[in-house]
Amino acid sequence: MQATLEDFFKALRGSDLDVSLNAQIDAARATALVGWGERDLLKSALGATLAKTLPDRAIFDETFDRFFHFDSFGTTAASAGPPVVDASQPQTQTPPRESSGQGSGGPGGCHGSAGQALSQLLMSGDSAALSRRMQQAAREVGLTDIWFFTQKGHYTQKIQQAMGLELLDREISEARRQTLAPQRHADLELARKRLFNEVRNFVERKLAMYGTAPTRELHDEFLQSQKLSTIDRRDFARMHEIVRKIARRLAERHGRRKRREQRGQLDFRRTMRANAAYGGVMFETHWRSMRVERPKVVAICDVSGSVRQYARFLLLFLYSLDELLSDVQSYAFTNHLVDVSATFESLPVEQAVDRVMQAVGGSGTDYGQMLLDLDEQLMHRIDHRTTVLVLGDARNNRGHPRSEIMKTLYGRARRVIWLNPEPRAFWGLGDSEMKRYAPYCHIARECNSLRHLERTLDELLRSNSASA
Repeated sequence: MQATLEDFFKALRGSDLDVSLNAQIDAARATALVGWGERDLLKSALGATLAKTLPDRAIFDETFDRFFHFDSFGTTAASAGPPVVDASQPQTQTPPRESSGQGSGGPGGCHGSAGQALSQLLMSGDSAALSRRMQQAAREVGLTDIWFFTQKGHYTQKIQQAMGLELLDREISEARRQTLAPQRHADLELARKRLFNEVRNFVERKLAMYGTAPTRELHDEFLQSQKLSTIDRRDFARMHEIVRKIARRLAERHGRRKRREQRGQLDFRRTMRANAAYGGVMFETHWRSMRVERPKVVAICDVSGSVRQYARFLLLFLYSLDELLSDVQSYAFTNHLVDVSATFESLPVEQAVDRVMQAVGGSGTDYGQMLLDLDEQLMHRIDHRTTVLVLGDARNNRGHPRSEIMKTLYGRARRVIWLNPEPRAFWGLGDSEMKRYAPYCHIARECNSLRHLERTLDELLRSNSASA
C-alpha cells in the first residue's frame, strides 16, 4: 500500500500539485480506513486529504484517473475516453507487492501467471496477464524514477528484460535454427516487436506522469536563482506561478505565527485564581492578549529600462501576500513619482503589473525628483507603522541626490529597506548614489533574484511579528 501511495504522490507532484508531509500521512490513514476495494470511495477519501482548493481538486481528479487506470496490454496509446479502472488489478484492489530485482522467473525475468513463459503469454494473447507482468516489471526496475525522455530506451529495455526477454530471445534463436518451423519463428518475431511497442508506449505514458515534476523542479530552481533581468519572457508565466507558490508558503508560515501571537501567552496567575474553587484543576484558562499589527507597506519601484524586471516581480510578490500585508501602497517612477495602487485594486495582479510597466517608464531616471515628490505627496502619511520598500539601482544620471529627504524618511518610518539589483561592489561607482542613501536605510542589500526577494519579505514579516 505504502509504495503505491508514494507513487501516487509522485504523480500528483508531476501534475504540479504540492503534497505536504502532513497531507501524505492523512492520505495513508484515510486509505487504511476505506481500503482499496471501492474506487469511488478511495477517490473521495484521497481527494479530501490531498486537494485543498477547487483548482487542486481538478488536478487531483485528472491525476487519479490517469494513475489508477488499467494499462491494458494491447493498446498502443492511452485510451481516448475517460480512464477505466479494473478493480481486480493490483493498483486499485490490492497494492502491488514489493518485488526483488530478479523476479520469480530466473534469468528470464518475472514469470507470473502460474510460471508461464513470456512467449506463451504473447502467443496466447493473454492481455491481462501480460499487463500484470509489465506492471510488476516496472516496479522492479523503478520506473517511477524516470526523469528525462532520454531514459525511455533504458527503461523500455529493462522492463522487457524483467518480463522475460532473455528467454524469449533464446526461443526465437532456436526457432530460427529449426528450418521445419518457419511459421513459429515468424510469430515469435512479431510477438517480440509487439512487446517492444507496448512496453515503449507504457514507458512514455509513465514519463508523462512522473518525469514532469523533476525536470520542472530543476528548471524552477534555476529560475529562482537567476538574475531577474535575464529571465526570458517565455518564462514569465512560470515565474508568476513560482511567485504565487512562494507567497503561499510565506502566508502559511507567518499565518501560523500570527495566530499564535493573537492568542497570546497563558496568564498563569489569573488562570490559577479563576480555578481556585475547583481545587486547582484548570477548567478555565486566561491568556495575555497581544495586539498584532499587519505591516503597512509603501513600495517605491524604479521602472526604468535597467531595473523594470525587478520591479515586476517585487510588486507581484507584495500583492500575492495580501493575507499578511494589510495596506500596500505602490508607487512607480523613472523621474516623477506615480501612484499605481488603484491599478492593483481594479485588476488582477498579473494584469496590473503589465499595465504599470506600460504606463510608467522611459529613460532619464531622476532619484532626486522622486524624493522631492515623496516629500511633497507621501511624507506626512508615513509613521512608525510604515515600512518603506525602495527598489532601484540608485543611478541618478548625475542629478542632485536629495539625500536629506532620505534622512527625514529614515527618522519617520518604522523601517526603510532598499533593494538594489546591482552587486554591492558597484554601489557608488559612476552615477550611483547608493552610498549616499544607504546610511539612511535600516536595510540596504543586493537583491536581484527571486530567492533574494523571498528572503527579504520573509524577514519583513518575521520582524513585524517579533516587534508587535
